[in-house]
Amino acid sequence: MPIVSKTVEVAATAPAIMAIVADFEAYPQWHGEIKGLWVLARYDDGRPSQLRLDADLNGFAASYIQAVYYPGPNQIQTVMQQGDLFSKQEQLFSVVEMGPSTLLTVDIDVETSMPVPALMVKKMANDALDNLADRLKERAEALAAG
Repeated sequence: MPIVSKTVEVAATAPAIMAIVADFEAYPQWHGEIKGLWVLARYDDGRPSQLRLDADLNGFAASYIQAVYYPGPNQIQTVMQQGDLFSKQEQLFSVVEMGPSTLLTVDIDVETSMPVPALMVKKMANDALDNLADRLKERAEALAAG
C-alpha cells in the first residue's frame, strides 16, 4: 500500500513536538487507543530503540514490537518488527519550524496480514493517521499554552 501522509500546523516549537513524539511511555496518557507502551531497549545515548505497544484498534486488541530510528534531527521513525493485524507498519514523524508555529507531518505505510480490500486499508490508515496527528497537535498545543 502506498504511504498515507498528513501535515498539520501546530502552535508549538519543533523541539517541543519532537519531545512529545519521543516520550513513548506517555502515549497512553494522550492517545486513547494505546493501552500500554514500554521501552524494551535503548541506544547508547539513552533514546529508545525498541518498543512494545498494546493497543485497541477499532475493537481489536493488538500488540506490536517496534524498532525506533532517528533518521534526521527533526525526524523519528518506527518500524514494526512483530505484531498483530499488520504485516508491515512504518511511521515517520517530521517537523519543520515556521516562525511561531511548526508543520508536523506524519507518514504511515501499512500492509494488513489478512486479505482486506485496498480501499478499506487506505481508509483505516487515513483514519488512524488523522487521529494520531490531531491528538499530537492537541497535546503539543496544550503543553505550549501551559
